[in-house]
Amino acid sequence: MAIVAISIPGYQTFAIKKEEQRFFDILQQDIYFAQSQSYSLKKTAKVIFRETKGTYEIFTDLQSVVLSRKLPNSMTLKKTSNLNEIYFNSNGSVVQSGTFRFATSSGEKVLVVHLGRGRVVFSE
Repeated sequence: MAIVAISIPGYQTFAIKKEEQRFFDILQQDIYFAQSQSYSLKKTAKVIFRETKGTYEIFTDLQSVVLSRKLPNSMTLKKTSNLNEIYFNSNGSVVQSGTFRFATSSGEKVLVVHLGRGRVVFSE
């Protein structure tokens, strides 16, 4: 019985960390998807984080919601982030660089958006 009681909390921590890692992998793919959409369709695209809803959405041409995803319950976008959206112009370039700071179960994770090509880099 004691072995089961010890392994369940350990598994929950493991599952939460895996969910967060999967979220960041998908987020990176979604950012590159938005960039490729802006480039191929010759329209602007945005990835907007909604703190109150705990979601992010991808818009093309500033009107059409292409995709909406929910952040994991164990994660929030911190107020110290200097961005709340990534804006791609019609040729796929990022208009404003900056950082997103996420509070996760294992500490802070930072997403840096670079100007120009729109490369994103994660750090802990």
